[in-house]
Formats: sequence, structure tokens, C-alpha cells
Amino acid sequence: MADPVGDAVNTINEKLDTSGWFNTVTNDETHDIVNTLTNLPADQADQVIDRLQQDGKLDGVAHEVMDGDWFGNGGLSGDERRGFLADMAGKLDGQSLTALSDSFSRVDNGGFEPVSELGSAVSTHASPQTKVEYIGAMKAQVDDSSQTDIGFGYSANSFQDAEATAVGDVLGSLRGSYAEEGFNAIGDKLPDVLTSSIDGQMTTTTSYGGASNTMTWNADSYEAIMDAAASTGNADQKAQIFDAGVDTMREVRDTGNVIGGLTVVGKDDAMRQMTDGLTKIIDSDTSGVMRELTFNQGTMDGSNFAAYAKEMLNQGRESELGTQMGRLQVGNDGTENPVERLNAVETVPGTNQERRANAGALGYFVGGTYAATAARSADVQEQRDTVTAILKSALTVVDKGASLGGPAARGVAAGAAVAKEWMQIAVKGAIADEGAAAAIRLERAALPVNGQTGELGVGDNVASAFEDRLASVSRTAQP
Repeated sequence: MADPVGDAVNTINEKLDTSGWFNTVTNDETHDIVNTLTNLPADQADQVIDRLQQDGKLDGVAHEVMDGDWFGNGGLSGDERRGFLADMAGKLDGQSLTALSDSFSRVDNGGFEPVSELGSAVSTHASPQTKVEYIGAMKAQVDDSSQTDIGFGYSANSFQDAEATAVGDVLGSLRGSYAEEGFNAIGDKLPDVLTSSIDGQMTTTTSYGGASNTMTWNADSYEAIMDAAASTGNADQKAQIFDAGVDTMREVRDTGNVIGGLTVVGKDDAMRQMTDGLTKIIDSDTSGVMRELTFNQGTMDGSNFAAYAKEMLNQGRESELGTQMGRLQVGNDGTENPVERLNAVETVPGTNQERRANAGALGYFVGGTYAATAARSADVQEQRDTVTAILKSALTVVDKGASLGGPAARGVAAGAAVAKEWMQIAVKGAIADEGAAAAIRLERAALPVNGQTGELGVGDNVASAFEDRLASVSRTAQP
């Protein structure tokens, strides 16, 4: 009976045999090994890889593919290697791909390149379910290690872990429910993945004049991971990824001078990319993500949201923050009645107690935004100008929602005035009060105002929920 798997394993073992004097694996034999694997259908290729791993021979395959020794005759060119990895990525399951990655990580001349190339191949050629399996299987190998390359007159430090870089590429290629599974699979190793995803590189060059350091970043992979997060439907997971993403953004933001001087290249571009990615998460479900940030213990102090808001202001993106504020007032689609929305009650999970989560989230946003405004500039007029830009943008969301004829336009109690006038009155009044402090204007613009009485259009419970979160974040946020 034909045994293609056994035959392939035997062929590969024969080609790897180096017994005898100077009996190295030749380039032709290396190509024979690769061709044997690539000519197999997916199920058989997977079984062969498993057998080679069990027999302790998979490391030998990886070594010959990467053989660059002067005495070695094996080795593939870069294009040949990438073609082989692409074929394997389209055939093997997650466990076998991880086994192959592990073998490449142990090659004598450094495993970063093939491990990361394999991850890139998996992101392009593997099925979504295989990608999720690969991420889960790779988790144990992911850490925060870095790479160092030393040559004559220079040294280069790459703040990337090979496995974390590979997982980041794969994670960034997932969407929807598969992305959610992928984030669950990487779990508490996500911070390591995000650190590698910004591709931090520091190069030190030495000369008779001394030493100089150059720091660079590339946040393409980071932004792709944020895109993946934005595509999921789990608001709590999005909030956790947002929080981890801001931690990584802080690493770039806070990079300063080091002994010998530091030339920073591309920091502004990296910060914009990272902020773009974080914004996509919030904009994908502003109400849901902000509620989770407000009430999750790890994020309820508002520090990371305020750090994000500060960077948005640094980039002149007040209008985007204003849009987010408007959504917190009238819902993601701009059609909710603000009085009903802010008074909506939910039960705290695991208890019989209630909270007004939407009102709390609006207070959290206002507190974090003002903390960002104050941290960015102590100039009173600049703070006022910043708030004016934010509120004008929020007003466009409120105005648009009021004109759609949805639930907001029907209103409650005072009919259409609740949606068309009460919230508009609050925001317009705060915009017009140019001489008031920035914090006061933000607070006054948040809750609807009855145009006939001049009183708040919400009761004590809503006002209390809003003010409690506002006061807490204003006190604790550290942008």
C-alpha cells in the first residue's frame, strides 16, 4: 500500500543525512527537501511536518533552508524561502505552523527573519481559523525580547520579538468574529505584541567625534491590529485593546533624549498612525467602548483616555473628539432622545443594583477631555479655543440627529423640543459663553437644558451619575 507521508519523510531524512567526512547537505538536496514538501497536498504536508518534528528532524530542515555558512552548500534565496513559507502557510494547521516557526527560531544565524516572514505568510495565505489556531499556539513563545546587531562602527537595537511580530501581522489580518477569537487567543500577551508592532529601532553609530543615536518607528502593524479590534462586536474587548494600545502609544510619546544625544525620526508619523488606530476603535462603537472604559476598574481613572484625547488635541483633531461627544449625547447613529438615553438604567452585572451608564460615560468623556486640555496647555485662551472647536463639532451631531425624524425627533414630554432644542440649547449656550473657563463650558454643554425654564432637562439621578464620573476622572486622570 502506498504511503506518501512515510515516503516523503524518508526522502527528507535521506537528504538531511550528513554522515561521513565533509558530507554536507547540498543546495540541490535542500531544494529536493523543499520540493518534497511543496508537492504534497495540505493534509499530507501537515502530517510530514508533524512526523519531522516528532523525530527531531524539523530543526534540520529549518537549518538547511537558512544555511548561510561559507562551508554550507544548502540554503535558499530570499525569494525561494518566502515562496516555501507561503506554501506552508496555505497548507499547515496552526500547531504545525508553530512547530515550523519554533524550528526557524533556533537556526544558528538568527531566527528573527524567517519567523517573522512565516507570520507574514500566515497573515496572507492561511484560513481565518488556522490564523486563530496559530495565534493560540504561538502565545507561549511571545515575549518582550529585542534583537541586537553589532558591526564595525555601529550597533542596532530592534525592540521587537520575532514571535510577537509574527503574531501581530496575523492578528492584524483578521476581521469580525475571527478577530475577536484572535484577541482572546493572545490574551495577556497583547502588550508584547503591540510593543513589537511599532517596529522600534535604535541605531548607534560611533566615530572619532563620538557616538550618535537614532530612533525610528513604523506603526503599520499596530494600526492593522487596531483595525482588527474595531471590526469586532465586543465593546468590552475593544475597551481593553484600546487601553493596551494607549500604553504602547505612551512608549513612543515619552521617548526623549539619551546619553550621547538622540535623533528621533518618524515619531510624528508613528503617533498619528497610532492615534488613527485608537480612534477607529472608539468610532466603531463610541457609546459601548466609552461605557466599558468608564466602569472597568483598570480604566475608570481616565488616564489613558485622557492621554489619547491629549494626543488628538496635539494633532488638531478637536472636531473628532466633538463628534464622539455628540454620539455620547444622542447615540452612535445620532437618533436617540438624549433625555431618555441619559436616564436609561442598567443592572450592574452580578448585583441587583442599577446605574445610569450613558450619563456616567458622558461624564467620563468630559472629565478626560478637560484633563487632556489642561495638560496640553496652561494658557486659558487656548483652552477656551480648544473647547469651542470640540463643542461646535458636537453640535453638528446633535443637529443632524434632530433632523432625522427618528426617536430623538419624537422626543418625550416636550415633544420635539427635547431633541431639537434642549440639547442644542445646552451646547450653543456653552459655545456662546466664551469668557467662561474651559471646564465649565464642557460641563454645561453636556446635559440638555429646558429652553422655557432654563433648568436642566434631566433629573437628579442623571445629573448625579454624570457629575460623579466627571469629578472622579478630573481628580484622577494622568494624561
